[in-house]
Amino acid sequence: MNNYKNFFFLWLGLCCLCSHSFAQTPFLVTEKTPIEFSDKQALVFVDADNQATLQEILGKLDQFKPISKQEAFNPGVTYWIYQKFQSQLPTDREIRVDATGWKELQSFVIDAQGQIEVLQPTGFLPPHNPYLTRSPQATPINQFKTQFPIFTLKRGEEISVLTRAQFQPIFPAKSFSIHFTDQITYSEFRRYSLYMEGILLGILLALTVFAVFNAVQTKDRTNFFYALWITVAFLSVACVGVIDGNRLFEFFFNIEGLKAFNKDSYGFTISLVFLFSQAISYVLFARQYLGIKEHFPKVYLLSNLWVAFALFFSFLSLTGAFYDSHPVFAAPTIALAYSFSVAVILLSLFVCSYLRYRNGFGFAIFFTYAVIPYLVFRLSFLFGVIGVPSPFSYLPENAFGYFLQNPWTNQAFGICLEALIMALAVINRARWLQNELTVSARKQTELIEEQNTRLEAMVQERTEELSAKHDLVVSSVNYASRLQRGQLPRPVRLEGRFKSFASIWEPRDTIGGDLYWVSSSQHAEPFILAVADCTGHGVPGAMLSLLVSNSLERIYANDTLEDPASALKSLDHYVRTGLNQDRADAESDDGCDAAILKIDRRLQRIEYAGAKIDLFHVQDQVVHRYSAKRISLGYKDGLDAAHLPQTQLITYKSGDVFAIVTDGLTDQVGGAQPSGKPVSFGYRRLERILQENADKEADTIAQQIKQGFENWQASHQRRDDVTVLVFKL
Repeated sequence: MNNYKNFFFLWLGLCCLCSHSFAQTPFLVTEKTPIEFSDKQALVFVDADNQATLQEILGKLDQFKPISKQEAFNPGVTYWIYQKFQSQLPTDREIRVDATGWKELQSFVIDAQGQIEVLQPTGFLPPHNPYLTRSPQATPINQFKTQFPIFTLKRGEEISVLTRAQFQPIFPAKSFSIHFTDQITYSEFRRYSLYMEGILLGILLALTVFAVFNAVQTKDRTNFFYALWITVAFLSVACVGVIDGNRLFEFFFNIEGLKAFNKDSYGFTISLVFLFSQAISYVLFARQYLGIKEHFPKVYLLSNLWVAFALFFSFLSLTGAFYDSHPVFAAPTIALAYSFSVAVILLSLFVCSYLRYRNGFGFAIFFTYAVIPYLVFRLSFLFGVIGVPSPFSYLPENAFGYFLQNPWTNQAFGICLEALIMALAVINRARWLQNELTVSARKQTELIEEQNTRLEAMVQERTEELSAKHDLVVSSVNYASRLQRGQLPRPVRLEGRFKSFASIWEPRDTIGGDLYWVSSSQHAEPFILAVADCTGHGVPGAMLSLLVSNSLERIYANDTLEDPASALKSLDHYVRTGLNQDRADAESDDGCDAAILKIDRRLQRIEYAGAKIDLFHVQDQVVHRYSAKRISLGYKDGLDAAHLPQTQLITYKSGDVFAIVTDGLTDQVGGAQPSGKPVSFGYRRLERILQENADKEADTIAQQIKQGFENWQASHQRRDDVTVLVFKL
């Protein structure tokens, strides 16, 4: 029953077609007809529901309207376009249906006898991939005799062409009239066009390799942006979908028929990505090359706005926002705005390059020359987008002229010319920079030589001055060292008080902050032995040691009965007040560590109190360490009541060994450790030396300590002043 129904609609449609054909004058195809032509008297039917079949449309031919009565295109509906042709050619001619500006297109050829020929369906990027004709799975394509929508227009024949089509909203067709091409003549011309495309791609590939290598070697921002642009330009030209196929996907990838997220083919989507990326990367390169941000801040701001708008337009294009029946953004309006913005930004860059050249930036002239062909070819492409005839459309129909008439190959040619000139610009810029560096280096060399001559004279003069000052400082420090050594206890204060006594007093510098002190021998009472380690070393430490020595003299000026703990408190007071550190506006915060021993030989008893300086006592081959309070004297904060020094009572026997050392000995790093990390000399090594040499005299024990210390220190730098006292009572 359905077969009869379909036959009825087909018969009815053919009858309408025959009756309607008398109302439409056919387009005459003659020897003078251009390679590309179209029938401006085409009739159009709008299928708003996108559901009509061929049989139903054939029954509605009386509802078709002329092109002049059609409203603006709508990307969400299907259009049926009816055109009529009559051949006045002496021979048969193969005619191809072009899909330029159409998203999807399916044509049906109806001859005078009513026979219907179904042509190969096509779209914005036609299925010209050789994979489709070779693949055994491509059965829908193999039912056609060719991969192109081609029909034969016989000599003297009159035919009708009915086409179902949908507009491509981003680069739409400029008329409802379908375009047709003389296939044989076009194929002859197309051979030369293929050669040209191969040459362009070869040039761009070579320039891409050069640019990337140059950018990696120089690490220059301008070279980087040039490499970015030329790489994207090469990929853009490689992905261009010209009339008879897409180069990149035709040779390497079989993705025809696969739809991207925006319902377009992957080939078209990728082409759009590189198309917009090429334009954006070109502007980024131009900004860097011409120094737009520094020299033309307003143009730099304009370029930022243009990049944002280009990204917005590319987003709308790639996401299919223009494909709805009622899109939020009208494609023609946005495309017109984008075309205008491209013209504005290119003209702005052209003016900036000329101004930079006028202001002395010599190699900007290359950019000025280069932007002209890029501007011309780019604008000719955009003219086609907005429906304005391109200047190249008036070229004669020969091989090269036809090559330039195609908007895609036209743009590729412009990009290649721009890339060649900009390659010269980049090379010239590198040479200019090299020359500038050479000139600058020569001037710098001359300046350095002149400065060296002046510096040599100045250095000699200053050396003589410094030598004199150095001699003065050295003589002063040496004199200060003699004074400081004279401050140490004289032999008269030591005679008769010790069975044996030895000292090591080695400032880190010529003078230092360590001292030891013995009370006057005029007192018959027990005598006092003190050791102090003042803050710092060198001159500051030496000056502070004088204050400490004088303070001890004041404490024990009249008698030696004051116990060591009380003496340490007094020393803390004298140092603090002597440095004015008892005031809120004090500029310094210094002090000392100290140990005070009150030695009573009659009772064989020692009273000891210490502030961070311990006392070592060797008795019967056993080492006893009397620990000091972990406090320091004389500093701003004063002594904490909970940590005041305490006097310790020590009894001894004749021949016992006593030792006092400052932290310059125990904290010194050295030694060869397996980990390679230096460690301190420490107390254990000191105690071992004292224990092993307890039966020897004080000077022998001191010599053993010094030798062990120096062996331990080795090549390490001395950290602090070192003081060691060893005595027997």
